[in-house]
Amino acid sequence: MNNPSIKITIYEASDRLGGWIDSEEVKVKGLDGGKGTVCFQRGARLIKPQHQAKDPYRFDDLLFYLMVDKLNLAERLQSAPKNEAMAKFIYYPDHLVRLPDASLLKSPLKLIQTLRTEPLFKGLFQSIVHYARTRFREHGTLHMNYPSSNDLSCRETSVGEHFQRLFGRRDLVDNVLSAVMHGIYGGDVWKLSAQRTPFWNILKDGKYPTNLKPGGVWLDYADRDLLLRLQHHERTVELARAGLEKSAHWFPSGLNELTDALASFLKDRRGITFKTGAPVTSLRYAARVDRIAVSTSKQPTPVTYEKVISTIYAKTLAGICLPGQLPTLAKSTAATIRVVNLWYPQPGLNHPNRGFGYLIPQSVSYAENPEFVLGVLFDSDREWIPDPRKPGRYINRGKDTIRGTKLTVMMGGHYWDYLEAGMIPDDAAAIELAKKAVARHMGWPESYNEHVVARTKLCRDCIPQHLVGHRERMKAAHGELQDAFRGRLAVAGGSYQSPGVLPSIRAGKDVAEHALGWFKTGNGNKEVIQTVGDTGLWQFAAPSSSMGVFNQHHIPFRGWGAKRKTLKRFVQRYGWKKPTAQG
Repeated sequence: MNNPSIKITIYEASDRLGGWIDSEEVKVKGLDGGKGTVCFQRGARLIKPQHQAKDPYRFDDLLFYLMVDKLNLAERLQSAPKNEAMAKFIYYPDHLVRLPDASLLKSPLKLIQTLRTEPLFKGLFQSIVHYARTRFREHGTLHMNYPSSNDLSCRETSVGEHFQRLFGRRDLVDNVLSAVMHGIYGGDVWKLSAQRTPFWNILKDGKYPTNLKPGGVWLDYADRDLLLRLQHHERTVELARAGLEKSAHWFPSGLNELTDALASFLKDRRGITFKTGAPVTSLRYAARVDRIAVSTSKQPTPVTYEKVISTIYAKTLAGICLPGQLPTLAKSTAATIRVVNLWYPQPGLNHPNRGFGYLIPQSVSYAENPEFVLGVLFDSDREWIPDPRKPGRYINRGKDTIRGTKLTVMMGGHYWDYLEAGMIPDDAAAIELAKKAVARHMGWPESYNEHVVARTKLCRDCIPQHLVGHRERMKAAHGELQDAFRGRLAVAGGSYQSPGVLPSIRAGKDVAEHALGWFKTGNGNKEVIQTVGDTGLWQFAAPSSSMGVFNQHHIPFRGWGAKRKTLKRFVQRYGWKKPTAQG
């Protein structure tokens, strides 16, 4: 809290804090009668560093490192090195297929044989040739100006449509990309907007000049501002540089260690009040006092606030406002995911398919996937790794006190979009479906299910779906929020920005700083850099681009051995102009 004089009230509908991030310790018994506990996790469980790619487009993970430092969690943070081999699989059409990775590249003959014989990779070589031709043609017709917001909206297309154009056919889209979208969003590859997914970095190629001078890199102005301000946090810089050599971060008990620590930190601050078990039932703009009136199930009499920030699902927000006030947000969609945690007392049941887990694409027939499983994570492989110094021994990187085979099954997603609430499998039915599906996929005998320990949670509307046209809808929602609440209501979270832990942290920072009037740029000027505005959605309505060319050797978090320099030396090339206050 940089301003303790401000009074803040946080409303939470449930009796616990942390949202979809949740974990549960369960007592189990091994085959030999030994007792122990295992930690079942729901929701996000890993943090993937974002600033280690060749071109640093996003730096949201820097805020994660800042939180880890401020909450004294650095010693609890677990990490996987970049060179750690965690194989990934796709189930198609009726068996697990390992995706090519660095380890397979060591056996080129085996790799070529796999690519030629596995139906999963049908059309791969033709797609590669067509992709190369398409990219070559685009490279020869580069636009020297970055597309405007309106241009981006006109170009918006689904992930499936975009890559079908690049590949010249849809085999890889149906068999591989749809599985990836299941794992990230639980969504339909033919409906999700490519501009709102990690593929956006690929879409940028061919849309702006690439013939930059040595050291030049495209960078968002908001990221530049973030870098300038965080570079003085030495511990954050240290953690970020260490993160360049890591492929993932987590905490032994799950990411709830982060949310629990944050809740404790805030509870110890004066001026912050938590009200749990109090879902908000009404939001009204009180024109007479120019404030927002908030009512809850426990507090029917409205209480007025100068500023309200909503992080709930957009459709839910529209439902607690006056009818017709936020029609665009009322049409929002989200995926419902059923998470089933399974623990088998026999260790290594999924071996030799050791790795991160497997995903199931949309092209798998209903006969092979009647349970509508999206994917399965091999939690035990990530948490228990072989000790290289002691053959036959394992290093425990989690909180389990006993070894076994621990899996997380994800079901539903866009497959359940048209089901009524009563048609979604209940807890008991979902557990039976998950056990049956995993046994069939892995080829296990039914007898293994006799000793399995299972828990489940239904995460209703947990992953907002950014369908084609998302930018235009958010632009319209920006206007509706301004008209209905006069800038007193702002929104943040997965319904608007990209879903996930890191985007949510970034969205929270941006909207909070705007609400508190913290607009100084990193060089100390009082020039306002408009990012989210009064509604949290200004970036969708912004009239100009927000990217420029910078010298990557001046980025203090790259870890390339360069001296700690700042990004003040803004490289203005190719006719680019300095960003305006709205840029």
